[in-house]
Amino acid sequence: MNPAANASAKVKHGFAVFQRNCITCHTLNGQGDAKVGPDLNIPYSPTEYLQAGYLRKLVRNPQDLRHWPQAKMPAFRADVLSDADLDDLVAYLKHMSGRKAKP
Repeated sequence: MNPAANASAKVKHGFAVFQRNCITCHTLNGQGDAKVGPDLNIPYSPTEYLQAGYLRKLVRNPQDLRHWPQAKMPAFRADVLSDADLDDLVAYLKHMSGRKAKP
């Protein structure tokens, strides 16, 4: 889950944002104990099938992108997750999409 040592500062900060906000519910590359949400890299990272704007919308309020009454993901408003933090999180997910764990 940890990005390479030579990753950009943005990516490294995005990893910290992931640890603070996402790891409770999501795994990445099968690492972690979370069972609520899907893995965010296997088989695909959301950066591979969602344009960045839609991914940001999904994080800000999942129900704005796809209404699903049973959804459990909370909205991450800007007072909880700043725009800069969200940008870095997306950078981290994009970085990790090229570093998938082998099955």
